[in-house]
Amino acid sequence: MLDPALQAVADSTRRAILQRLAHGQATVGQLAALFPISRPAVSQHLRVLKDAELVRTSGPGRLSAYQLTPAPLLEIEHWASTVAATWANGPLPRDESASIDSRSTDSRTDRARRTEEIR
Repeated sequence: MLDPALQAVADSTRRAILQRLAHGQATVGQLAALFPISRPAVSQHLRVLKDAELVRTSGPGRLSAYQLTPAPLLEIEHWASTVAATWANGPLPRDESASIDSRSTDSRTDRARRTEEIR
């Protein structure tokens, strides 16, 4: 489920749709009114989001509304946090000509600080 979700959120329009749906359900028409693209284009973006299980529909046919499904986003968050933590706590590149001194500690501290800024 991670790969389809990452591919789906790679597009800025789809991310904006998800941000809107985080505030509550919306119809295709309501979503289309927010973007300078056609209603069929919005429907295509919604199809990609639905295939990635990021959204689901409720209600019949043309009256159906789209709702956010947060599970894939939580999976992305978990994966990204794991990668960031590994990077922050992992071994630092070693320069064979330099001795281990306070610069290594400073570099590790800088990495940890940057990781916290990302979260």
